[in-house]
Amino acid sequence: MREKRKFIRFNVALKVAYIVQKDPKLEKTGVTKDVSAQGMQLLAGEKLAPGEKLDLKIFIPDALNPAHIKGIVLWSKALEPGKSYTFSAGVDFKKIEEDNKNTFLKFLCDLVYQKTEKRLT
Repeated sequence: MREKRKFIRFNVALKVAYIVQKDPKLEKTGVTKDVSAQGMQLLAGEKLAPGEKLDLKIFIPDALNPAHIKGIVLWSKALEPGKSYTFSAGVDFKKIEEDNKNTFLKFLCDLVYQKTEKRLT
């Protein structure tokens, strides 16, 4: 089967703080299951409905500040009961804030380099 995604996805767990853009605007936390330059799979404790807009803060290892990203939920599904996170959602990135865009993209480039280096050794 041919891959339809434009960007490589990396299975990496990063802490995420997010706010759903509806009232009340409460910050909640989750973790990435995988991430790419275009989107991510977010594990969360609540069901996020397709079409919901999110303000995200993705915490990059060794970065001084989190990456601020605006995204939209594409899909959501329930996970097995008893897990730390009970829902999974696919999030499409709409805008990565300029103040830390380079940090986020460098992090992804480093992951590509690590993956390539492992194949060559």
